[in-house]
Amino acid sequence: MSELQIGILVLAGAVVGLVYGFNVFQEWRFRKRTRQAFGRNHDDVLLNVPKNNVRDGARTDRLEPVLVDVPLADDDDFDAFEPEWPPEPPTPASRPAPAAPVAVPRMAPPIEMEPVTLMDEPEPTPSPFDSPDHQALVVAMLDPSLDFIAEVVFAQPHELAAMPRFNVAKRTQIIGRTETGLWKPAEVVPGTRYKQLNVGLQLVDRGGAVTEQELSSFCQQVARFAEEHEASVSFPQRQQKLVAARELDRFCADVDVLIGINLIARAPIEGTRLRVFAESAGLQLEPDGAFHYLADSGNTLYSLASADQVPFTLHSLLDKSFPALTLLFDVPRVAGGVEVFDRAVQFAKELADEFGAQLVDDNRRPLSDIGLARIRDQLIRIYGNMDDRGIAPGSVAALRLFA
Repeated sequence: MSELQIGILVLAGAVVGLVYGFNVFQEWRFRKRTRQAFGRNHDDVLLNVPKNNVRDGARTDRLEPVLVDVPLADDDDFDAFEPEWPPEPPTPASRPAPAAPVAVPRMAPPIEMEPVTLMDEPEPTPSPFDSPDHQALVVAMLDPSLDFIAEVVFAQPHELAAMPRFNVAKRTQIIGRTETGLWKPAEVVPGTRYKQLNVGLQLVDRGGAVTEQELSSFCQQVARFAEEHEASVSFPQRQQKLVAARELDRFCADVDVLIGINLIARAPIEGTRLRVFAESAGLQLEPDGAFHYLADSGNTLYSLASADQVPFTLHSLLDKSFPALTLLFDVPRVAGGVEVFDRAVQFAKELADEFGAQLVDDNRRPLSDIGLARIRDQLIRIYGNMDDRGIAPGSVAALRLFA
């Protein structure tokens, strides 16, 4: 073999190794993210969950509703399979140079020149970012019912050389009031000077409520930033916010439900057929390795994943088959509520018909129309509780709290 052939073989081997290693890394990352998002210990995925506080900050688990007992199906073909379930003026034209004087015949009447009136420069068009509606949206980015808001006021309008960063576990957001009095998301823009920054620390997320230690550390870091920039800072009353955070966390725990409908196929489902069917139904493969049905806003309404938590990739869908699938419906994050759940169930039934699969819960008990109706009734109660609290499913507040 020539040196060229040997070089080509070595290069080809390196490419194959890189592709294989990348796929292994993708699967490891997907498994890790799935365990973080959906890892939980529970008896079932469907109805009648007891009231449990699973958002106390010590654990990130979420309980799911448990289906009431349904007789098991006597089907040896299904018993043979035991999968592990996953859980963004015109510049006025320059005046022309005066024309050279023109010689006029002696007997010709004098030419009268009409005065030229220069057009006024057009008024600048107001920016849409200056409108009251836009200002209200910016201010609403920080919500006193969801955030602990520190107000930093500079002695003189201040231009940010870099965005302040705070080492805290919860999400932070910063909005600023410029020297013209307008609010905007704070950012480093040359020439933009701020009179005030409001820094918000989110009180609750799926990791639980903010702790006293986390809140104290956040206040110290903001105070240090204010001191370094010769600014004054004010904070809300800490204990009141801590009490409010714990109460909000308890409410979130009661409505934080993830519904999973599992599909066990009699014969493994070919990845190529699955991809064609999912995409024809409006789903698309996302970087997390699952097919997602997206709202116009880009938020997920429901998703379809492999039951063994191995992510779908373009490569795996070409040469692999899948014995079981899971349809996931993240209750508080879905706008449209029960109607979207009905659509998800209909898609699951169509998927089952297409591939000869059976709908089951996490304990492999068949899901009948009666059982699905019970789930629907519980969803109506959950969505009613969220509306009563003023946190609409799929709203900005819900997406923040259940993240």
